[in-house]
Amino acid sequence: SVSSVPSSSLSGNFATMSKETAPEAAARIRKEIGDEDLIICVLGGTKFQGAQSEALVQIVAKHLCDTMGSQAKFLTGGMAGVQETFAKNCGDGSRVWNLLPVGEKSNYGVGTDLEAGENLEERKAIFGQIGDLYITVEGGPGVAEEARAAYARGAGILPLSRTGGASTGMFNFPAEALLPPSWVTNQEFWTQLGDEAIPVEMTAGAVAQLAKIYYVSNKKQSSIWEILDELIGIDRSSLVKALAVVLGILFIASMWFVYSEIKRGRLLLALLHIGFIVLLLALVLSIAFVMAETSRLETEKKQLDDSKETSKSDKKTD
Repeated sequence: SVSSVPSSSLSGNFATMSKETAPEAAARIRKEIGDEDLIICVLGGTKFQGAQSEALVQIVAKHLCDTMGSQAKFLTGGMAGVQETFAKNCGDGSRVWNLLPVGEKSNYGVGTDLEAGENLEERKAIFGQIGDLYITVEGGPGVAEEARAAYARGAGILPLSRTGGASTGMFNFPAEALLPPSWVTNQEFWTQLGDEAIPVEMTAGAVAQLAKIYYVSNKKQSSIWEILDELIGIDRSSLVKALAVVLGILFIASMWFVYSEIKRGRLLLALLHIGFIVLLLALVLSIAFVMAETSRLETEKKQLDDSKETSKSDKKTD
């Protein structure tokens, strides 16, 4: 697991890292951070250009930290300006990670430093492969490049277009990323990303709400078996076997009681035991029905997810 000690640094074998492709390094970083939660990446320039941009980033960091709680983790590129400001205003920094080239440190004093790539260009390529959702503030060609990589693989993009620069579409920033995606259920929130006339608090609130909407619309729905596994540590096959053993023992015991009561001439007690056997059989049928329906729904959901992924891939190809 990854420690969240302020100013700490985590690195692996440098020789191994240098041989990694960007997707391989991204997969390693996601595992180190913990990809069970939403990973939100922050992109922005090393110097603030707009008069309100710094204040906006400070408030965005606070709103996101408060709104997402333990459901999100945040990743910066360890650079000055936008990313440093975000990291220093995101709670106590325990949910902030900073990705830098091998041998470099963020010197933020908050968050956990991670290493990937031998230089800035390699680190940028990896950064664009990690996050689920990217927030862009101002920015130049570098921000646009990382946003293009993230958008091309289907990641969500929240461009704070009111801040100018790449976030408004400059430097070959992906034009489609400036339009509200299908998961945005409240168009007003999206509009507030680019409205310079409203207070920065409103834009920051919109960012937090959009991140929450993205999380809800994309989070993995656990099946009943996965929930049971988390609660009692038993997988489906083990649970079915245990139930079969218990029900089998109850059935055999009940049959023995029926036989014993009939032999003793106590027919009323025998009928009571027969009634229990009937209920037991009804329970077995109910369990079998629930298992069959659960398996059917899981299969349908998997087919739907596969269909969505295929459609998304076809769209990118087009």
